[in-house]
Amino acid sequence: MPVRPANPHEDTAEEGQPHVSNPYGYGGRPQDRPGVLPPPQAAPWQQAPPQQYPQQQYPGAYQQGQYPQQGPYYGGPNQFNGFQPPKRKSGAVRLVLLAFVVIAFLGITLSVLGVVLSRGSVDTADPGESGPSVVPTATTKPQEGSAEDYLLNSPLYQAGSLGELNCPAENLGDGSLAAQKRYYEKLFGCLNDAWRPMFEKLGLQEPDPGLVVFDKPVVTPCGNFKPLSGRVLAFYCYGNAVMYTDVKQMNKAFGPKEDLAYLMTIAHEYGHHVQGVTDLVYARAAYLQDHPEEKLESSRRNELQASCFAGVFSKAIEQSYPFTNRLKEFEFQASNSFGESADTPEDERTHGLATSQGYWIMNGLNVGETKACNTFAAPANLVK
Repeated sequence: MPVRPANPHEDTAEEGQPHVSNPYGYGGRPQDRPGVLPPPQAAPWQQAPPQQYPQQQYPGAYQQGQYPQQGPYYGGPNQFNGFQPPKRKSGAVRLVLLAFVVIAFLGITLSVLGVVLSRGSVDTADPGESGPSVVPTATTKPQEGSAEDYLLNSPLYQAGSLGELNCPAENLGDGSLAAQKRYYEKLFGCLNDAWRPMFEKLGLQEPDPGLVVFDKPVVTPCGNFKPLSGRVLAFYCYGNAVMYTDVKQMNKAFGPKEDLAYLMTIAHEYGHHVQGVTDLVYARAAYLQDHPEEKLESSRRNELQASCFAGVFSKAIEQSYPFTNRLKEFEFQASNSFGESADTPEDERTHGLATSQGYWIMNGLNVGETKACNTFAAPANLVK
């Protein structure tokens, strides 16, 4: 789903516009052109049944598989009271909830009443760390087995770290399709190797997601996309568990040298896959059935959680990638590459400010465990 720019004039900038220099001797902050790029977009299913398409249409694609058909939306307030997140859901329940995701994200504009899911608190995990190092703790006690209970107390938050992986970065070279494909496929393999054991630890057996690296128009169950359309850098499609990365948009946003932004982009998208596998995305859809006024804040919590998962993964590869001697650069990219600008209208803030994005990426990195990422229990001032 294309994301509207923070500044309505952002998309009129000419391709190849010079970057403002940054402290690292290359490129500039995306928001200096002006505005901030929204973080990679998690796209819901489109209303129509997904189209089938040939494998060769998508450079870099693998593990495509068959896509389930879109089911009708027949939910409403109180539809999912008594939500019990099972280990694995039936296809019918998934279709209902995914159909709701479409309505929630693409449907009627709702006024935001500023109601917080939970008035949470944060406990310091390691005060010796530079930057945020907090573990959000829910202070409310929702009904056991409810969607809110699952969002606040998912077993995922107690699953620990991803360990340490051997994941040397591929060189992005000139940022071409071939170069980006090599980079992403290497990183994607590391993401699978990192998260798969955690899923198994939680008793979840799911196939690895797919990856599409494109520089030509693509047709997906989440809609049709063209390179450089809107502000989409990359997106994850729950409809087929495939993430898509726009080669041209990434080059325009970051150039081929700002590789840590590429790392955060693909790791963020994988964070949405984690939310899907662990049922957090379905719990959120169920919760919003009864709390539609929290749509925007819930969206920010969801997006910031995916970024926090990206930080947890980054901790696992910090030594081998490596970026141990580039931590200031990592923090700079985390806080200045993704997010909405301060001038983004309140009713369009779906992903969180750039400072919020940086906070949660760094929190995931510093804590290094999934317990850092319970954004649904975090105070409202940390998910702006």
